[in-house]
Amino acid sequence: MITNKCLTFYLIMFFSILGSVVTSAQVGIGTTTPQGALDISSSNSGVVIPRVGITSATDNTTVINPNGGAVLPSTMIYNDGSGGFTPVGFLFWNGANWTAVSGKSSGDIKHGFQSADHNGWYLLDGRSISSLPANAQTAANNLGFSGNLPDATNRVLKNTNGSETLGSTTGSNSVTLSQANLPNFDMSGTTSTDGNHNHSGSTSEDGEHDHDYLDAGVGSIRVRENGGQSTFVANDVTITDETDEDGDHTHSLNINSNGNHNHTVSVNSGGSNRAINTTPASLVTNTFIFLGK
Repeated sequence: MITNKCLTFYLIMFFSILGSVVTSAQVGIGTTTPQGALDISSSNSGVVIPRVGITSATDNTTVINPNGGAVLPSTMIYNDGSGGFTPVGFLFWNGANWTAVSGKSSGDIKHGFQSADHNGWYLLDGRSISSLPANAQTAANNLGFSGNLPDATNRVLKNTNGSETLGSTTGSNSVTLSQANLPNFDMSGTTSTDGNHNHSGSTSEDGEHDHDYLDAGVGSIRVRENGGQSTFVANDVTITDETDEDGDHTHSLNINSNGNHNHTVSVNSGGSNRAINTTPASLVTNTFIFLGK
């Protein structure tokens, strides 16, 4: 049974504490000398932040303001992933979005020298999404990936041109030029037209030959029969004989000097259709995407 004296004591203590809280605006839990608006001191216990499953980064209905109105910026929760949104972990409301306290959001990209997944970061190696932990699968699906993660192996990152699908792979590390890639120009040429010239020479001297003749003359004529001794032959005698075969002789030769002319020229490019390597000088790393733990 509480006596009036006891009741008076409790009331005095209550209003003293209340006055202290109101006037100093400081609350100490586990300490009588709070060093801030709220000072919690414990050697073996932690603070349990409200665990909530939000549905998206802009979900402003799951968490409410107990005094009504909009959720205030700096409101903190622990997202447990039950609402389908990742990353799982501590989030705060910035007035428009839930943001990870760690500063990382699902879909963030980084380069690193790590060789494997770590702390919610997953290597972009084209693996099946179904091989990932459940929360990471959900995050990947929320980013629009299906089937497999993008494969960043031997690729550099580029910003979308507005029509490309995020996560798609494009381009090549080499290029093969075609005629359409070359400057449009003509190659032509001719040899000199100063081509007037002469040709000279002689035929062989080995020109011995015979000529047959028929003579039915008047009077007598002197003939040499078969290349032998010459004799007189009476007139009105028909003979057949050969001329002297000593006919070695030469012929002079001259070709028309009107010799201007052209030559068609074909030039081989010497190419082998080899592709050009366009890979820039680079520092080799791995590429990771943050999907949460």
